[in-house]
Amino acid sequence: MNPAEFEGREQRITFQLYNYWFGLADDCGIPPLKALSPGDISPYKNNMVLMDLRDPDDEPTLQVIGQLLSDDLDQDLTLKGISEIPRRSLLSRITDHYMEVLANKAPISFDAEFKNKAREKILYRGILLPFSDDGENINFILGAIRWISEEEALTAKEGKDEEDISPLDNDSDALLLQETLQACRKLVHGQSPTDQRSRRSLYETLGAVLDFYILCAAHPSSYQQLLEAEGLKAQKRAPFTPILKLCFGRDYDKTRITEYAAALSYAIKNDKNGADLPDFLDQFPGGIKGCVLAERNSRSGPENAHGPDYSILDKMDPVARFNVDKEDDDQNKFCLLLGRRNGPQMDVLKILDQDRTALNKILTKIAKEQ
Repeated sequence: MNPAEFEGREQRITFQLYNYWFGLADDCGIPPLKALSPGDISPYKNNMVLMDLRDPDDEPTLQVIGQLLSDDLDQDLTLKGISEIPRRSLLSRITDHYMEVLANKAPISFDAEFKNKAREKILYRGILLPFSDDGENINFILGAIRWISEEEALTAKEGKDEEDISPLDNDSDALLLQETLQACRKLVHGQSPTDQRSRRSLYETLGAVLDFYILCAAHPSSYQQLLEAEGLKAQKRAPFTPILKLCFGRDYDKTRITEYAAALSYAIKNDKNGADLPDFLDQFPGGIKGCVLAERNSRSGPENAHGPDYSILDKMDPVARFNVDKEDDDQNKFCLLLGRRNGPQMDVLKILDQDRTALNKILTKIAKEQ
């Protein structure tokens, strides 16, 4: 989708262009400039500048300068070095940030105010997008900026113009959510219903998703815009479902989404954050499925609001102890045994294959009885 297609759903220039850039990047890290289509960015061309960084021994040069930015200058700076840009120009507001892009090797957004050469206070917001021929070394930086004078901002009427160009909105929040979402998606990448990755890796991924949920809750307006841009809706009764769909994909296995959502919900009820989650799931009887059962129990009535105290199981003294031939590859803490009474003795016949549903019911029953 080109950025113009976000019109009506997301009016902020940084959000539009960041989504477009990320689509170009795909899995290659930093996209090449040739991947950019002039037609896709045509709605913003008058507000843009393209910086050329191909010469490592010289300062960046201005390859293309948008008409509105050029009109703000007293001279033609095309192909000139950035050191020639006048300090009180809009163009300087963009190029001042290019070193941040080189340091982070990622897009950066910015918004602030300054006084132009006419001593007017100007409010602005913008974004810088890196491009690379080899996916590593930055050769070009594309910058875009939108601005309004303070006087115009104060007298603007309600409606599209006011919402579209006020820089004192949550542009930075929106970009932060986008960057965090992409980090979560990178962790998710490769996760399949066959669980090819380790359980610990999945727990760490869900920890990142939980932190993303907490971040979204702190920025509800930007989160709502993100959901709308992705074609999703917030769900009051299932708040984790849209978060998980954002991270794992809308077509991800629905049963797993439901299980993950229940586990995250139960973790929140136990005051856990993303950093706590891997150990919490690791130590919780039954792992994710154990949390699912505990979450369901907590919803069944006030008396079960906090669920049973599963830590009691860890404190129980064993009635017997013996070695087995091999360790459990899945690192399950609890298991089912088939036993046979032989007078005062007990013969253990077999360690049964894991039946999570049966095991979780037994563990919950024992925990409640203690």
